[in-house]
Amino acid sequence: MSMVKKALLVLGLILALPAMAISLEEAKKQGLVGEANSGYIAIVDASSPELEKLVKKINAERKQAYTEIAKSHNVDIAQVAARAAEKLEARLSRGEYYQDNLGRWVRK
Repeated sequence: MSMVKKALLVLGLILALPAMAISLEEAKKQGLVGEANSGYIAIVDASSPELEKLVKKINAERKQAYTEIAKSHNVDIAQVAARAAEKLEARLSRGEYYQDNLGRWVRK
């Protein structure tokens, strides 16, 4: 398997992780969190300790995965995160939030 295919496979697994976390999906559906243009999840409006804990956990997992991909391909982690942001935004369901290039929260 080529390095590019392996990288895409790993990236696909990373992007699938949030889909498995039902609490993240619920937070997205309720509009509490959205996909930031940085490749990480962020709180859209009102915060709570539970929501902040969830965001911190998801973002730590993503950062670890982005770091591993960046190292294996000798690219900057920001490049990996930016590509992930594009894919995550494309996967959002109708009504879920993402951050546009100007940093505004937009509903898909």
